[in-house]
Amino acid sequence: MPQPKVILKRGRANPVWHGHPWVFSGAVERTTAPFAPGDLVEVCDAQERSLGHGFINPRSQIVVRMLTRAGEPLTSGGLADVAAHDLDDHLVVSALIERRIQQAAALRQRIGLPSAATSAYRLVNSEGDGLPGLVIDRFGAVAAVQFTALGMKRHEDAVWKALLALPAPPAAIVETAAGSFAQVEGFSAVARQVHGDPALVQEGVLCSENGIKLTVDLKGGQKTGMFLDQRDNRLLLGHYCAGARMLDVYSYAGGFALSALHQGAREATCVDISPRALALCQAHAERNRLGPLHIVESDAFRYLEAAPPLHFDVVVVDPPKFARAHKDLAAAQKGYQRLNALALNTVRPGGLLATCSCSQLVDEETFERTIAAAAADAGRRVTVLHRGSQGPDHPVPPAFPEGRYLKFLLLGVA
Repeated sequence: MPQPKVILKRGRANPVWHGHPWVFSGAVERTTAPFAPGDLVEVCDAQERSLGHGFINPRSQIVVRMLTRAGEPLTSGGLADVAAHDLDDHLVVSALIERRIQQAAALRQRIGLPSAATSAYRLVNSEGDGLPGLVIDRFGAVAAVQFTALGMKRHEDAVWKALLALPAPPAAIVETAAGSFAQVEGFSAVARQVHGDPALVQEGVLCSENGIKLTVDLKGGQKTGMFLDQRDNRLLLGHYCAGARMLDVYSYAGGFALSALHQGAREATCVDISPRALALCQAHAERNRLGPLHIVESDAFRYLEAAPPLHFDVVVVDPPKFARAHKDLAAAQKGYQRLNALALNTVRPGGLLATCSCSQLVDEETFERTIAAAAADAGRRVTVLHRGSQGPDHPVPPAFPEGRYLKFLLLGVA
């Protein structure tokens, strides 16, 4: 049976041609053959010129997730060899996945991960490593894997094989549940251990970040267990916290506060609504002999509304995603504006505010405009000292702005 082709509408091929890894359902004119969700297809422009290959799933608005670009072979020998040797798509894609996981590991080694100070890092960042629908995080001896696309989930055996073939293979592999992604894509995803001794993950996984010893909860934690994208921003902010009274709002397991204390902060306060996260934060502080640390279980807005004015030298607000869909954008901007105005009220003159957004739909310009409005509301003058995003172990194709979801602004406050 010939491989199905997805023919795009006239004028809709340019993003894919320039390297955008998603094809949206509205861009598709027709398909040339029957297919099953998760199958490999060839994507073509309106003149049927090849743009590359990807996984198709009509259940999702992202109907194709691209694996290769035009002229890039699926196999090391090229597509002609595939036909000559009569290899099926599953074997071809599995071999491609294994090669790209090896390449991703080599890239992390090139940028110095893991290191003596850091054993928690992202090994595979989905589209950034040419593996759409696959995220792999390393926490010391354990790899945490999350599938967010059906096509990639169908090749999970290739992922396990590639991980175990690495020069420094994980002693244990855990699959973490993909939640809403699995529901949209139409596959079952439950948290489970795939490889290794269960004792390695039973009581939390030991790892380190910038010299701080951590225990990651792979069973009940967020995402794959920890937000690794802020690692470099946590280190940066800590540099400015010597002698400071610091506030970490939406602290989760206390990453920013721990980094601040590790680098000489006088004291830190962690605010989060989750008692489980705060217990982990306290345990991390005790394990690393860091303090004094104050724990506050509260909704962020309620805490900031009642917080003493001009009390902190450094304040961090790192909220969860406020905008999950375009219909949420207006409310998200109001939320960011209100949150940051309240946070600014707690910063002493001459202090710092670090503010973040992980909402993919809120771009950098919009976010900065919203922060400017928040400063006006609070009657404070702010200046941008640093703009940051996710670290280099979260690579992003240049034609894929959606991949640059994390915004980090360090502001001077007068």
